[in-house]
Amino acid sequence: MTILGETKMNLAKIKGPVVLAQTEKRGYRDPAAFYHEGTCYLYFTMVEQEGTEQYFTIGLSKSRDFIHWSEPVSLTERAKEKEYSSPGNLFAFQGKYYLCMQTYCRENGEVYGNEKSRIYTMETEDFEHFEEPVLLKVKGDNVREEDMGRMIDPCLLRDKDDPDKIWCFYKQNGVSYSWSYDMVHWTYAGRTDCGENVCALTIDDTYYLMHSPENGIGLLKSEDLRHFEEAGPVNFLSQSRWPWAKDRITAGFLLDMTKEAGAGFYMLFYHGDNERNGTFPFGASIGMAVTKDLKNYITFEPEEPTYPNLGNVYEGDYYRGIPREEYIDKSQVIPQASPERPVFDIRDFGAAAIPGRVNTAAFQAAADACEAAGGGVILVQDGSYVTGTFYLYDNTTLFVASNGEIEATRENGRIKTALLVAEGTENLVITGGGCICGNGEWYVYEPKLKPALLRDDRPHPPTHLAPRGTADRMLPETALRYNYRRRIRFSEDKYDENVGSTQRPEFMVYLKNCRNVRMENIVLKDAMAWTLNLFACEDVLVKDVVIDNNRHVANTDGIDITGSSRVEIDHCFISTADDGIVVKNPENTGTDMSEIHVHDCQVITVMNAFKIGTETRWNISDILVERCRFFMPDLFPGTTSGIAIESADGSHIQNVTVRDIEMKHVTCPIFICLNMRNRYGVPYSCDSSSPYWGGRIQNILLERIHAEDMEVPCILSGFQAAGKGGETVRKGIEDITIRGFRAVYLDNEEIVNVPEVIEEYLDGYPENNLFGDVDAYGIWVRHCDRLALEDVDIVPRSANTRERIKLYDVHKE
Repeated sequence: MTILGETKMNLAKIKGPVVLAQTEKRGYRDPAAFYHEGTCYLYFTMVEQEGTEQYFTIGLSKSRDFIHWSEPVSLTERAKEKEYSSPGNLFAFQGKYYLCMQTYCRENGEVYGNEKSRIYTMETEDFEHFEEPVLLKVKGDNVREEDMGRMIDPCLLRDKDDPDKIWCFYKQNGVSYSWSYDMVHWTYAGRTDCGENVCALTIDDTYYLMHSPENGIGLLKSEDLRHFEEAGPVNFLSQSRWPWAKDRITAGFLLDMTKEAGAGFYMLFYHGDNERNGTFPFGASIGMAVTKDLKNYITFEPEEPTYPNLGNVYEGDYYRGIPREEYIDKSQVIPQASPERPVFDIRDFGAAAIPGRVNTAAFQAAADACEAAGGGVILVQDGSYVTGTFYLYDNTTLFVASNGEIEATRENGRIKTALLVAEGTENLVITGGGCICGNGEWYVYEPKLKPALLRDDRPHPPTHLAPRGTADRMLPETALRYNYRRRIRFSEDKYDENVGSTQRPEFMVYLKNCRNVRMENIVLKDAMAWTLNLFACEDVLVKDVVIDNNRHVANTDGIDITGSSRVEIDHCFISTADDGIVVKNPENTGTDMSEIHVHDCQVITVMNAFKIGTETRWNISDILVERCRFFMPDLFPGTTSGIAIESADGSHIQNVTVRDIEMKHVTCPIFICLNMRNRYGVPYSCDSSSPYWGGRIQNILLERIHAEDMEVPCILSGFQAAGKGGETVRKGIEDITIRGFRAVYLDNEEIVNVPEVIEEYLDGYPENNLFGDVDAYGIWVRHCDRLALEDVDIVPRSANTRERIKLYDVHKE
């Protein structure tokens, strides 16, 4: 609630950006506003169309809450030879008030004001009734009116250093400006390149000129009115989404509310053109926005979901049994502002917890203010706030209180790359006990099959791996891959239904090249793609984080550790559709990675619980995963893999320890695959150490792994291939130890078809259910140097017909 004078203005109650909407015969443009004792007086050009004739007058509408506006009235007479219009501002001088404006002379049927157009003022005592207009001879007493030249769009401003001196800015040869001490005698001072509809004001001893280029709202600044520079890029607000402003956004006017009690912002009025394909010249509507920094504008616009028929949630999409109270502290104390640590509440920047209200500008304005202060706290509390992409900077704590939520907009295009982005940021904290929500269901198409919940009163379906190479379209309905793929919601047109892609963002939270990051006591929910991507970061702690995703939204990895080093994942609960905790190192990181510690976590996923891969161009080393639980409590199929270690694109993966892991209903407990997919197109080389021939997997220790209800064998595989000259290239996995492995099969039926020859898995996507059946039920190994299997006990299903362990081209020492 913002208190303004004698009235209350609640920004949260403003339903949209339009203040005065264009009608069939009337348009509103060129706004100027004045605030006095709780009332906003909005002046503008009123465009009235009658048949083939069109008339301009100065109009007025009033409001005491910026929500309800009075019926517009004309303050000037219709007169084609004058056509008073384009009010600049209401200016106080020697106890009186003057409204400056233009004439837009069109007495000869012109479309635009002719060379007789000049600038005037009208005096008022009550802001509603005005004296006759008086010409401003801004070119000087010695210049005759007929020699002054065409001039329009005036604005008056007091000099920042000499309060008795008055400046008049007006459109002529760019923007020209003159000065006076009495509003009668003027001296021409100069000009600068600028658009039209100038609004001038001083902020912190600097002159700012808001102006209108061909389209959009521009901003210049100057210390001395001689040297001008751009104060920021041209702002188009959300024009691309507004049919009522499709032709142009222009004529920005800033109403300074910074000194009004409880306000502290600037109110922007502007107009949006819609000339209805030429049938209504000058047709326009007046809009309104709020800003604190002249850069980020709250436009009061509601989101318009791009796919309004999506967003459905079905039983089984979410796991309802997450013990949040074991991970999330709802009593975390909200930071209090101090000189050393200022707090920036997003509500102070115009954010409103209204369903569908887009608050991107408020989030960004708070983040920018935090950056300008050298750091501090961005506070989100008391409601759910919809936003598009916003960026965080150095020394920032994003505190989402337990009663607060950051919610991704459902409107395509408002999120670029990710909902929350930090790039090159140091000393970043995300915490508070609240929630960041991605609205993932709104960015993907409906599944072909609804979730399949396991029930005690019906038998578990048989386990069936389709033959290797079976295309997704040809999968039999009994295949595990068929059953989870048909339940996944994709953003792509996987079934050739001519619907195109939903073009969803790549990530929900994207931290790139960041240092010293702590994410703790926060819920990440309903991601639209990768949930948390730690890209080329260093010194990161992720602790007491709950990831609660729709378990059928494609590509919703839980935590992606992408080319990052010195990362600790501590005591997190992850429920998601894609890989739970992923270590990967694609080509664009450009660096090796090491020192990853994952411990005391629980992971539910239909894909891989812990995975290294598949994007593996640069080296990965020194990985420790311990004391974790990987399980699927309620869905069919179960988790695809518990532990997956995959080098497909040239990475050397070494020194990996995974220990003290409990698994339940994980289809394949262990999958290790080295192949030569070569995703990044490394050219052919005769040198077998080239990334063309894949990388290495070396020094892997898996110990004290307990798995219940496994369904397919563990696979450990290198490869052997032929070079262009017919030479054999063998790449074995190396120094693999499995110790203390206890596993019990789910005792259901199985459909097994082991091929006569199990082909090399050279360039396919490394995933166990794409590998096909093998001739062992427990552990199947091929191309391995120095394998140790110690204290291994695997109990098969009753229907089993295969051997426990099969080794091919394996050297134990």
